[in-house]
Amino acid sequence: TCVVSIDYLVRPIEVLREVHRVLRPGGKVIVSQSNRCFPTKAIKMWLRMDDREHLELINGFIIYAGGFKPGRAFDITAEERGGGDGFD
Repeated sequence: TCVVSIDYLVRPIEVLREVHRVLRPGGKVIVSQSNRCFPTKAIKMWLRMDDREHLELINGFIIYAGGFKPGRAFDITAEERGGGDGFD
C-alpha cells in the first residue's frame, strides 16, 4: 500500500518494479492519492496537474513498471455535510 506519497517519489517506476518483484503471486498494490500535498516535497509535475491528471500519471507509472494487471480507480471523496469543514 502506498498512501498519499507517490507524488513525493523521485523514482516511482523503479519503486513499483520492486513492489512487483516482492509481491506474492496474485498480490495487489494499492496506491491512494489526495488532492493535498506538501508543495516543497512533491515533484514539480504533480503541482501543475489536476486530480484526473494525477490518476493518469500514476497509471503511467504502473504501466511502465510492468507486470501489473490493469488497475481500477475509485473516488472515495467524503461528502460534505453542514458547514463544509468536514467535521460536522
